[in-house]
Amino acid sequence: MSAATPQPTSYDPARTLYSLHVPKTAGTSFRHDLETWFGAENMGYHYHGYHREPPPRFAPRAGLCVHGHFNRLRGIGVKQYYPEADQFLVLLRDPFDRFVSNWRYLQFQVRDGFRVPELDDRPDFGAWLARRRAAAEAGEDPFSFLAQLPGPVDPADPAGVFCDGFVGVGVTERYPESLRAFAAALGKPAPAAVTRINTAADPHRAGEAHDDHSAWRGEYERGFPVEYAVYEAALGRLDADLRRLGA
Repeated sequence: MSAATPQPTSYDPARTLYSLHVPKTAGTSFRHDLETWFGAENMGYHYHGYHREPPPRFAPRAGLCVHGHFNRLRGIGVKQYYPEADQFLVLLRDPFDRFVSNWRYLQFQVRDGFRVPELDDRPDFGAWLARRRAAAEAGEDPFSFLAQLPGPVDPADPAGVFCDGFVGVGVTERYPESLRAFAAALGKPAPAAVTRINTAADPHRAGEAHDDHSAWRGEYERGFPVEYAVYEAALGRLDADLRRLGA
């Protein structure tokens, strides 16, 4: 199998579908579309409780869609909770843009009174980027979007991560096209309009309009080549699915 052409998995409604909500990739908006397609009675949500209780486990069944923040490096990965899981959806985003958005979200959590242990010493953006790069170079980083995927990425074959079980792969920057591809893959109606939730008035950015991190983009791209290789593979997979499905 060519690394450039990962084979899609056909959706089987007789088995549970797992939607991997990578933080800061329009997952809240996508949740709305999943609820429209599957109905509230067929949705399960994989999120920590308010007091950081572990996500609940749902009994796999026909027609169920489980959507949420899976993370195998934190013990809540999709395969750790559901070893039989074999069909997935995921939305990715430009790695640097997602990193910045997630940094702002973590800062918002601290301002709102939640403890983020990794920020106890109040690192600035440059120090945080250096820590995340060191973690990635040492093995894997739980803050990376790669940790939300079902298994580790082979740097020699980044597209291969989408070969096993992925019904659809989308990207936030091409959200309407991603929704069309997902709808076609699932046999669901394409949304008449794109719903955007938690974007126009983002509280995570309050007071940070002056906080421009764009000068760090080049360093990030050089420091996280595997993330960018997987993102490029996602773009290629989306194009292939749109052609194959006529979406």
